[in-house]
Amino acid sequence: MKVIFKSLLLTKALTKGVEGQIQKTSEEVLKEVKRRSPVRSGRFQKSWRMSGGGTKRTISNTQSYGHALEHGRSGQAPRGIVGPTLKNIGK
Repeated sequence: MKVIFKSLLLTKALTKGVEGQIQKTSEEVLKEVKRRSPVRSGRFQKSWRMSGGGTKRTISNTQSYGHALEHGRSGQAPRGIVGPTLKNIGK
């Protein structure tokens, strides 16, 4: 008995599955960082963006005070935003 499979088709199928899971996880992370973001004016929360494609995604916030918020400068998010999100993702 011979088993023949086309590795290119298998690779494409696996890649598509991995990319789909990365997209889904990235969307969950984006939703969670927005939810955890402290809100005064709403500007920080609304500034989260996701970019990239394939197997690479970047989630960022363009507000200059994001670094301070991530390091506990907000009573609403004393442990930060991204750190706790990544710690809890997938649980």
